[in-house]
Amino acid sequence: MEKRTVFLEKLIEPTVTHLGFELWGIEQTGTGARSRVCIYIDSPNGITVSDCETVSRQINALLGVEDGLAGTYVLEVSSPGLDRRLFKPDHFENFVGEYVDVQLHLPLEGSRRFRGKLALFEDNTLELEIDEDRKSIPLDRVRRAQVIPSFT
Repeated sequence: MEKRTVFLEKLIEPTVTHLGFELWGIEQTGTGARSRVCIYIDSPNGITVSDCETVSRQINALLGVEDGLAGTYVLEVSSPGLDRRLFKPDHFENFVGEYVDVQLHLPLEGSRRFRGKLALFEDNTLELEIDEDRKSIPLDRVRRAQVIPSFT
C-alpha cells in the first residue's frame, strides 16, 4: 500500500467508524486533474446512496481542514459491491472458498493474472485453485484482487 493511501486511511478511518461504517478500502487512480479517490465503506446492513452522501460530506470537510489530499481530485464514496475488491489480509481470510480475480505487479510463471477459487490464505500467501492446479501467491505480489460474484 502506498504512503498516501496509508495516510488517508489513518486520517479518515475514525470518521467513517464514528458514522457507523467500516472503511473497506481506498482506491486511488489517475494523476493531476484526472485524479480520483474512491473510498469504499461497508456495513452489516448494507450501504445506501444516503450513507455514501453522508460519508462523502464528512470526508470532504475533513480533507478540507486537514489538507489530506494536495491538488485537484474527484472524491467518490461507494459500497464495495458484489465484486468487491480485497484490500486487507482479513478480507482474503473472510473470502476463502470464493472465486477471485487476481492481478500481480510482476509475472508469476509467465502470467500476471489468475482467476480461481481462493482455497487458502495463510502467512500472507494466497493459494488459488485453478482447474486441477494450485498456485501460491505472496500477498505482496498482488496488485489487485477482487471477488468474482456467483449467481447460482
